Amino acid sequence: MDERSMPSGTTLRFILLVVLIVVSSAFMTMLTLGSGFGAASTSRTGSTNGCELAAGGDPSRIGGAVPQADTSAYRECLARYGPKDTSPWWVSEVWPLLVVVVAAVLMWTIPAWKARRGRVVPLEAVDGDGAVRGAVAELATAAGLRRAPRVVVDPTAASAGAVVFGSNRRPVMCLHGGLLVRARTDPEGFRAVLLHEFAHIRNGDVTLSYLTVALWRAFLGMVLLPYVALMLYLTVWMALFALEVRAPLAPEAMAGMDGSRLLIARLLGLAAVLVLLVHLARADVLRSREIHADLTAVRWGAAPHHWAAHAAGPDVVAVPRGVRRLWASFAELLRTHPQWDLRREALADPAELFSVRALPMFLTGVAAPVINAQVQLYDVRHSLPLLEKASWVVTSVLVAGVAGVALWRAAAHAVLTGRREPSGVRAGLWLGIGMTAGGLLGYQFGTDTWLPGNPVMLLFPFAAGVAFCWWTAQCARLWTRVWPRRVRPLLLLGSVAGAVLLVSWFAWWQVVGVAYALRGWHSREVMRARLVNGLSPGQVAEQEGILDGMATLWPAMTTLTHWAGSLTAVAALWLLPLTVWALRSAADRATTPLRASLLPPLRRIMLPGLLGAALATIAIAVVMAYMHTWRPPPAERGQLHLWIYMAWVLMLLVAAATAAAAAAAALTDRYRLLCALIAAQTTVLAGFAGAFVLASLDGCVTPLNTLQSTCSLRPDASVLRSFRLIMGPVPVLAALAAAFAAAVVSALHRALTTRRPRTEPASLPGQWHPIRDRLLARRLCVGALCAATLAVTATDLFNRAVSRSTTHNAVPFQVQPPATPSPRTRALQVYAWEKYGGKDLQLRYLTINRELAPLLQNPDGIDEARTRVQCAQFRRFAHDAAQYFPVPDLRAQTYWRRTQIYATRGAANCDRALDRDNGHLLVTALNEFMDALKSMGAMSIRNKSIIERGGILEPQRS
Repeated sequence: MDERSMPSGTTLRFILLVVLIVVSSAFMTMLTLGSGFGAASTSRTGSTNGCELAAGGDPSRIGGAVPQADTSAYRECLARYGPKDTSPWWVSEVWPLLVVVVAAVLMWTIPAWKARRGRVVPLEAVDGDGAVRGAVAELATAAGLRRAPRVVVDPTAASAGAVVFGSNRRPVMCLHGGLLVRARTDPEGFRAVLLHEFAHIRNGDVTLSYLTVALWRAFLGMVLLPYVALMLYLTVWMALFALEVRAPLAPEAMAGMDGSRLLIARLLGLAAVLVLLVHLARADVLRSREIHADLTAVRWGAAPHHWAAHAAGPDVVAVPRGVRRLWASFAELLRTHPQWDLRREALADPAELFSVRALPMFLTGVAAPVINAQVQLYDVRHSLPLLEKASWVVTSVLVAGVAGVALWRAAAHAVLTGRREPSGVRAGLWLGIGMTAGGLLGYQFGTDTWLPGNPVMLLFPFAAGVAFCWWTAQCARLWTRVWPRRVRPLLLLGSVAGAVLLVSWFAWWQVVGVAYALRGWHSREVMRARLVNGLSPGQVAEQEGILDGMATLWPAMTTLTHWAGSLTAVAALWLLPLTVWALRSAADRATTPLRASLLPPLRRIMLPGLLGAALATIAIAVVMAYMHTWRPPPAERGQLHLWIYMAWVLMLLVAAATAAAAAAAALTDRYRLLCALIAAQTTVLAGFAGAFVLASLDGCVTPLNTLQSTCSLRPDASVLRSFRLIMGPVPVLAALAAAFAAAVVSALHRALTTRRPRTEPASLPGQWHPIRDRLLARRLCVGALCAATLAVTATDLFNRAVSRSTTHNAVPFQVQPPATPSPRTRALQVYAWEKYGGKDLQLRYLTINRELAPLLQNPDGIDEARTRVQCAQFRRFAHDAAQYFPVPDLRAQTYWRRTQIYATRGAANCDRALDRDNGHLLVTALNEFMDALKSMGAMSIRNKSIIERGGILEPQRS
């Protein structure tokens, strides 16, 4: 099979590398120019960490949400104590573009520098008889180049090699001095070297290679080195405090510095990982391009024994063992040229070019979450519209392209050459490991910890990578068998569908999955309060188990459709393989079919799906009959009765879909995942139709009267809203359950078949059996399912556009609040609250109260005008106290709130007493001012106790 029959995928890997470098440039520049770390944000009078602590936050969890970040108090605190960024606002936005401009300049100057006079000479200067020039022109014509490249010679290079630099449109080929000697001693070897370099030009490798080099050098000089220098400076700066070389700063500043140690370690680690990641990815792509150039050169007439001579040359050493072998394997990954024996083997059998290798899958998996996390953190500061969503789309397209091309190439090559077909699971393992590692490296779970608070969530990106590759490989095998001559357009179609799936995954993971990983599972209190609203204690006690289950599971299920395109992704997941059965296969058209059977009969997939839908419909009818026996009167039903009914519908549909998926996977001997998905979604569609029919009959058939008492043949509006509510989660849950069922069936089948010897099928190897299903019947069935799916998907998108997602309006997504801080952190919060404004407010109240007493002790009478002014001071104090942060401690905040209430009441009674000349009311106002003072004193005692127990000491002033 010709390696040119399908895209190689290296261009997409280059693009992914470029996107990673550009995004990292923006992120690192933002940190370097405006991060707010270090001395710029910390002084002896205050710091941004103090503002965060005073607001009830925790600076040791850098990147976490600040409770009062949207209040005027926090903004005023930052304006007073925050860093004064002297760099223009546009620098961090323009700098990444400047990096790209510098890379473009470097790409133009690097060839000029390499081709400068004094280092190389024109070929004409050393080729007196023109023999080499004639050979170059002849080989350029054989390679199909429109014009021969500019050729220069490096006389000082003794090797018999050559190199091409510049761009695809203006390449420059530099011949080493030893190659000119070889042109006369070994003409075949000379031809092989030149044809190899011409292959790089013809394959378009030159521009991509040098663009990556130029971009990396620009990134290194303009971004990475200043970034590392800043991190090292901050490391030394904080070490001086740790070694007590410098006097300590305020406690809140030192606490923030303690929390920044791990952050800076991770930021330095990011630089190291990025360097390694870029180099490994670039080296892997270049090694692949070298093999492609070798094959192209041999196709143009290069002698294969040239590579065999190198592979058997004296530079071949024995394979090391033990640790040396591991080091040699790692060193091989850093090489930009493959070993000669590997190149010779690829010429003999290019199957290696079609294999799915672990390193590209792992690097692709790492790059995607790193890009998304950096864009998310960049967007937190700059708030650019749709930037984060654009990053999901870009990374999804690139991952689907890189992984999809690799899997489609491997599957198509295996199918068309009769080799063992890849399952995609091994590739998915490496992709999933990379996505998990990328999430840990890219600060998705915070910058103050290496692992998220809920580590179980790390299994989700791993499982997503495995499922994606498993599905892609099965789709590639299926479509290649049906249309073996249309691999390129099918690959494009499969990559688009894969990108839709990955966009939905990244959208859910970045918004919902990361939140679950950081803070644990959702809080069920909101949902439970909604369910029990309006119910009597007796009704709540009767349905305690159902209430707990629904409150626990329902919010999590609604988050599955957080992304508007969730149902679109599910539709692509099973409609893409389903449409195969509506086409006339290659076996139906050809006289010599492919080896082995093509498609499992459609009836083996549809029958479990329809039976599952029938069983689900019957089970829903049974539930309705059961609920009819204990349904409350219409006036007492409320929402709980409807919620219980919809919960049963959802549970039964998902259970039936799971059973149908398992049955379909067991009845088919190949494409188990695809068959399971089709059967499960068929059950969902037909089951939804059955449930809707039963809901329409509610009130018409007495034993099934559950929600309605009258017959209208149209469900109630609340029932329709509830059906729309579960319309999104059910297909997604069914798809997840189908994938799990297919995995279990496949594992069981593998375990059983390995224990017993395999028996050959009854049919001969050359025989094939056409599918007995009629083509017209298959097309009608597939068309009906596609139309129903598109109708459901369009309805969901329309509902979202009109009501902005009925799912989230009904059950808002809630996550657990941050964990209770440690005693020391709580003490720091209270200390900062006092220092950054609380103590000033207390002193202000004491001053106002002290100034009021002389006005009331005048024997000649009360100075009404001055007393009014003083009463207004109490009112303004209460207003300013309410605008300031609440006390981080709950009990102290209770005292502080009472202080504000008493001050507000006292000011109002003071004004009324003066208006009415009522001495008794004035005494009441004075008592309320005294009560406010007592409450403030209680708060002060409480705060002092917390600070002392936390061991917080004010630094000594020099």
